[in-house]
Amino acid sequence: MTRPCGLALAACASLLAGARAEERPFRIVGLAAGADCRTVAEAIEAVPADNPAAKVILLQPGAFFGHTVLDKPHVILRGSGPDSVLTYNWGQAMPGPDGEPVGWQGAATLRLTPAAHDAMLENLTVENTYGRGMQAQALSVEADRVMLRRCRFLGWQDTMRLETGRQFFDHCYITGHVDFIYGGATAWFEHCEIYVRDEGYVAAPATPAGRIGLVFADCRVTSTYGNPPVYLGRPWRMSPSATFIRCELGACVRPEGWKEWNVKPPAVRFAEYQCTGPGAASGRRVAWAFHPDGPPPPEFDRAAVLGDWKPAP
Repeated sequence: MTRPCGLALAACASLLAGARAEERPFRIVGLAAGADCRTVAEAIEAVPADNPAAKVILLQPGAFFGHTVLDKPHVILRGSGPDSVLTYNWGQAMPGPDGEPVGWQGAATLRLTPAAHDAMLENLTVENTYGRGMQAQALSVEADRVMLRRCRFLGWQDTMRLETGRQFFDHCYITGHVDFIYGGATAWFEHCEIYVRDEGYVAAPATPAGRIGLVFADCRVTSTYGNPPVYLGRPWRMSPSATFIRCELGACVRPEGWKEWNVKPPAVRFAEYQCTGPGAASGRRVAWAFHPDGPPPPEFDRAAVLGDWKPAP
């Protein structure tokens, strides 16, 4: 069973305490009194394709089943806390209506297309309950400037595919066991809990050369009972980049830290800076990953990683 998000559950429960007046709901989704729509897809459909400013879609508590596609800009999907759940149970090798495999875009519980730039997900749960044995995404993102705050992303293999663009994960809870945070995007994770459900690999970046990939700052890597052994990552494609900064690494993290795979050094860019905990860097780390004693260089400051995008506090 998946445990509640110890890191963010209390924050999630305080639903709209800080909501600004200009973010009043555009649509409310659910079955209770006050709802405008029964499905998230219906609410998204009501947003203009060229939407110029933030529109809030508020999810009442409940489970919303199916494959949901966000393809409009400046949309805020805001839950009522962790009990607002987008859920699906499809794997990417399973057939779609045409009989062909749906792939990672079709399997995802929630897919953000390139048109969904400047989106925000807040105070909700996104899960794929397919389980073990197949790549089954809870979230796939192809959009730029996407903020994800106080959310839970629950899956097993390939929980989140961050394909392109820039994303900022703030106080989120992410579960999985094999390559469950992966892709070619630039993504900043801050104060997140990365929960390992079984042995495997946390990250599988496919970063283009010259760009920074997945950065975990002040996060925690925790695990289920028994501390199933996990690598921090393995290099999937291109010039993969994954960096852990001031993270607390649990006993589940293997002493080697990282695993060789498709891309070979020196194209691989894996690093740890000032991490602590029983799984932190030791003399047994692989020689081709970087784990110095000092602080990270300025290129790993949040502002430098995200460039001209300044996410709202």
